[in-house]
Amino acid sequence: MAKKEVGKGGEMSPVKIKKVKGGYKVSTPGGTKAKRTTKAKAQKQANLLRGVEHGWKPTGEPARKKKGKK
Repeated sequence: MAKKEVGKGGEMSPVKIKKVKGGYKVSTPGGTKAKRTTKAKAQKQANLLRGVEHGWKPTGEPARKKKGKK
């Protein structure tokens, strides 16, 4: 079984969103993940990458909706 690589010192690698000409860029120490995307899409991409980094496995199904107060 392959070992999961993490950043220096055993910590998780940060996901950064940077404003660039024509949109936003999402990057990690492992490389750029998205270029010239919208701010909303960049935030969603960063959230996804952070979740995967913490062990979440995407299934393709929509998330469960929150129940409202009665």
